[in-house]
Amino acid sequence: MNSSSHVDPRALADTANRAATFEPMTNEDERPTITVAGVHVALYVDPASRQVRVSVDLDDTEPWLLRTDKDSTVPMRICVQGVVTFEG
Repeated sequence: MNSSSHVDPRALADTANRAATFEPMTNEDERPTITVAGVHVALYVDPASRQVRVSVDLDDTEPWLLRTDKDSTVPMRICVQGVVTFEG
């Protein structure tokens, strides 16, 4: 079995970034979504509040991206206008 633990992390990231997919909104129950390494990010404008909303779904995250802590968390950094607003 081929293990990703012996693969260069930069190569894994590059491959994941190049394989990113975009799914547009096709009905009222969906939002436009970008998926990278199994992480699904919906970015949309809420019509009622006129807010830009970002939703991150981590259920399908690729195993090589998970931390080895007890909860298998995903390292993440969020920036707004180039300023880090969340890192964990």
